Amino acid sequence: MKKNITAGWILCAGVVVLLSAQTASRAPVEVTIHEGTSMAVSVSPDGSMLAMDLQGSIWTLPATGGTAKRITGLFNDARQPVWSPDGKWIAFFGYLDGGYDIWAVAPDGSNQHKLTWGPFDDREPAWSHDGTRIAFASDRGSPFGSSYNIWMLDLASGEIRQLTNNPAENRMPSWSPDDKEIAFSSTREGGDCVWAVSIADRKERKVSTAAGVVEAPSWSPGGKVVYHSAADGESRLEVDGKPLSGSENAFAFRVSWASPTDFFYTSDGRIRKRSISGGEARAVEFKATVQVNPARYTRRKRDFASTTPREALGIVRPVLSPDGKRIAFAALGDIYTMTIGSKPENITKDKYLDTDPAWSPDGNQLVYSSDKGGNLLQLWIRDLKTGQDRQLTHLTTQPMGAVWSADGKRIAFFDVDGMWRAANVSVVDVLSGKVKRIHASLFGPGNPTWSPDGKRVARPWFRLTRIAFAREPIRY
Repeated sequence: MKKNITAGWILCAGVVVLLSAQTASRAPVEVTIHEGTSMAVSVSPDGSMLAMDLQGSIWTLPATGGTAKRITGLFNDARQPVWSPDGKWIAFFGYLDGGYDIWAVAPDGSNQHKLTWGPFDDREPAWSHDGTRIAFASDRGSPFGSSYNIWMLDLASGEIRQLTNNPAENRMPSWSPDDKEIAFSSTREGGDCVWAVSIADRKERKVSTAAGVVEAPSWSPGGKVVYHSAADGESRLEVDGKPLSGSENAFAFRVSWASPTDFFYTSDGRIRKRSISGGEARAVEFKATVQVNPARYTRRKRDFASTTPREALGIVRPVLSPDGKRIAFAALGDIYTMTIGSKPENITKDKYLDTDPAWSPDGNQLVYSSDKGGNLLQLWIRDLKTGQDRQLTHLTTQPMGAVWSADGKRIAFFDVDGMWRAANVSVVDVLSGKVKRIHASLFGPGNPTWSPDGKRVARPWFRLTRIAFAREPIRY
């Protein structure tokens, strides 16, 4: 059933869609979209077609733009398509059998099949130029999970070989023009470098260094490496340390090369083509039709203008005091304490975002995260006896999830230093404010916890079944 879309907004898997009042009560509705969020694009070897991921599926369309055709199912959660060098296959990673695996499908949507198996998280395939191998990122280093490293699949034999072995997160592989090396991004050493690993001997080297966190390097046929950089509050593409994408909000996916100098990429929800030699980007207009099942409910009337006191319906991180008599928590952007059985007291009561409180071992202080010192969250300590606040950290990143050591001298926290809340684990000395990073960035941060002797810190990571440990005793 097709409807003209004229009024009313809904959010559909990352795409804002317009609905009319008449169709809001009926389903399904076909909606044509022209933009997407967090989508990747790849150009075919002959330059005539594009593949993109949109709404959890792989789509193809002419490289000049036009109508996109869905070639994978609705529930594949298919991501980051890449064409085989002969143009006969499109590889991607998808979640169909309880985990992410590498898959391949013909450009017409036929013969979809798996290329990797197992209880691992296999992502971001990249085809070698000779078409015999696929590089990908995976946590398959241990049956219990590990950091992501670069792996290589031999398509003829099915053999999978590990190329990198580093406790940092190593992702987004891209083959060199001669297929002798693979470039990748890594969170090691601050995450600001493009790295490469040799296929023959697995030796690694730095390819280039950027001003910000590096993601998604892509090696051109001409030898240049374009990568995504998160720096200076921007999300941009760079080559040789120089910005390429201007004021666009570039998506953190590998660009796809149409020639030694020209490439396709995504930014601002659009597909674009540009050259490393300069000039303006050219937009590739597309349209894709998806089906939407609008929600059926009576819209609740909300009085946002009222100043009448109302009950808070949600609290953040309630924590019990060491003596078991009080609770601290965050709500409505402030920190509250409450003696059990009494009313809560707002102890920060300011216009800033205050969150994630944690008690000192003696119960006389609270550490919490707040942006009252500037644009970023930092750790602050409240003396509960005097009511005085002290800013503990002055970082260019955002510390959260703070927890005191048993001796009250140190505080462990996860430090948000990348996109999508990628975070390292750090420890700060309460007296001096000196910060020490004890683990490289991981995906899906969780609050750290101290061992009783104060020598180890553990933290939930990415999946509920995984815990990351600081490998060495914490020393200052």
